[in-house]
Amino acid sequence: MRESNLKKPMTTGTKKFHLRVYENSHYMDESEAYNHGQYNTYEDALKAAKAIVDEFMKHNWKRGITPESLIGQYSLYGDDPIILPNEHGKHERFSARTYAKISAVEICRKLENK
Repeated sequence: MRESNLKKPMTTGTKKFHLRVYENSHYMDESEAYNHGQYNTYEDALKAAKAIVDEFMKHNWKRGITPESLIGQYSLYGDDPIILPNEHGKHERFSARTYAKISAVEICRKLENK
């Protein structure tokens, strides 16, 4: 399992959202998933989930890579964070794959122009 410098230890308490991270390279292998943390708000969990995807994109970017190639790498090897509510009720959904498409375009544009 790839270690993330964004990984946080699980905390105890009554946080409302739990962030669980799966590895695309070990699809459906629960033993390769890890807990990233618990958060009071969906927005805090969302920020952490997006940071995980952004970290992969920045780490795997190289001059001349297209967003499509970067997304392909993410789909094969990236970490796939999922936000799980700790309470029943209606909550927003986060798709790391959808966000990865946005992130890849932004990261490529930003880093290519440096």
